[in-house]
Formats: sequence, C-alpha cells, structure tokens
Amino acid sequence: AFVSSRDQHSLDDDIKMFFALDNALLDASIACWDAKRNYDYVRPITAIHFLFAGKQTQAWAGPGLGTRMIDGGSWMPYQRNIVITPPFPEYVSGHSTFSAAAAQVLLRFTGSDNFGDSAKVIAGASNIEPGITPHNDVLLSWATFSQAADEAGFSRRWGGIHFQPGDLQGRAVGRQVGDQAYNKALTFINGH
Repeated sequence: AFVSSRDQHSLDDDIKMFFALDNALLDASIACWDAKRNYDYVRPITAIHFLFAGKQTQAWAGPGLGTRMIDGGSWMPYQRNIVITPPFPEYVSGHSTFSAAAAQVLLRFTGSDNFGDSAKVIAGASNIEPGITPHNDVLLSWATFSQAADEAGFSRRWGGIHFQPGDLQGRAVGRQVGDQAYNKALTFINGH
C-alpha cells in the first residue's frame, strides 16, 4: 500500500503489482516448507536447552531482567512467554523467505530497490517488555526493499527463533522465488 501511494498507482498498476506479489508469497511458502520438511532442522530453543543445560551462559533472563548469567536449560527466546517457538523445523526461515520474495518483486515491479518507509516505536511500547523497552523512542527506517527484507529476516535471529543459516538461506531462496514468480506474472500481464 505504501508503494502504491508513493508511486501514485492506478488500479491497473495495483492489480499487476499485487498479482505478482501474492503469487510470489504463495510460491515462497511452498519453497520454504519444502526445505523445512526436507532438512527437519532443530530450533535454537531445543538446541540450547540440550547443549547448555546445567551450564551457565549469558543470555536474556526474562522481561525486565536484562542480560544475565543463566542456566542454559532455562534459556528462552526474546518473545512473550505465552508465545511458543513454532512447532515446525527451523531451516529455512519463513520470515526471511517471504520478506526477500516480496522485496524482489517490489524491486522488479518498480524498477528500483528504493523503498523509503519508516516506523516509529514509542518508548516502552514493547509487547515483550511493556513499559521497559525500548528505553527511548526508536525510528526504524528502510532505504531499500532489500534492507527491509534483510532486517525482517535478521529479526528472527535476534529473537532466538532461527539460526544464521536459516535466515540467510531463506533470503536467498526468497530472492530466487521472487524473480521466478515475477517473470511468470509478466507472462500473464503481457499476454505471452
């Protein structure tokens, strides 16, 4: 919607853009879940509990507690304690795959990687540590579609939901899917 408004799309432009974008996201889901089922890779919460149980490790200790030395067996991802880590394989990251596919389609459709959007996070507005984080207002901004996709994928590592390979390979898969879906969409848009 931001791109549509920014670029002053007609209805025809939006139909074409969202057609390509939605098909890329569907194809990204298929590619991502195919990899998840093929590799069946462990999530950080399982690996850390197994490898570091009974060992002291520096990690987030929970809402309002910051980073401390904790038993690795009690490690938790940086998310609300009522949210469970997804009960399906880690590799590849869905966030990374979907975000990169979308970014690639938007780059191809607009002819540029320029995005130029931002969002302000008000101090204390965290769902994980309400009233505590962030300490000050934070302005998140993305100059490019690729930068926004990268940050979306990286956020899953910051949160303890994915490992680096799941994020990076998810982005690579997403970019490939985005290109292929866009090329296929053009055959319908252009009538050949």
